[in-house]
Amino acid sequence: MDLFQNATDDQIALMGCFVAIIASAALMYVSVFLNRSNHKIDESKAPSQTLPIPVREDRSNVENSHRKVA
Repeated sequence: MDLFQNATDDQIALMGCFVAIIASAALMYVSVFLNRSNHKIDESKAPSQTLPIPVREDRSNVENSHRKVA
């Protein structure tokens, strides 16, 4: 092709980057589309996946006899 024969190395690199961006965007679109079509779950019936938050103990009144302060 005349396009690649007359283009400089920088222009060929830019075209390759543009093609890579378009290809990755197309792959991302297909991935999101397939994910939406395969996982149609009613959210009201789905179990919630919340985790309990651990409570941190108050250690202000605990004596730290094993600790040495310089």
